[in-house]
Amino acid sequence: MKDSLVYLDLIIDACDKIALFIADTNLGTFMEDKKTQSAVIMQLHVIGEEAKKVDDVMRAEIDLPWEKIIAQRNMISHEYFALELPLIWETATHDIPHLATMLREYLHSKGAAYMPPFQDTEPLL
Repeated sequence: MKDSLVYLDLIIDACDKIALFIADTNLGTFMEDKKTQSAVIMQLHVIGEEAKKVDDVMRAEIDLPWEKIIAQRNMISHEYFALELPLIWETATHDIPHLATMLREYLHSKGAAYMPPFQDTEPLL
């Protein structure tokens, strides 16, 4: 079992990617840009997947809607074609920045800091 702090780093990384993907974008552009939609949805899936791995004690210490985060991952995995893009946009523009802030604040309160994963660009295999 990995230290849950690693999972927080992976979630923050996904949040940062979403912010990068939607920078200088509005809802209208997002609704027409399938590549950005796909990229954002993939990172939301990563967030939900990693959220499932955060231990219950740590989840209790961080005031976030963990069950909703995980439920969105399940929706992406199992009901992909039922996703509502305006809701994905709302999540990306409002909820994701809050999530990243909360996790960075939590790490800081524990005397830790965000450590970006995958700094080495060599393939894993």
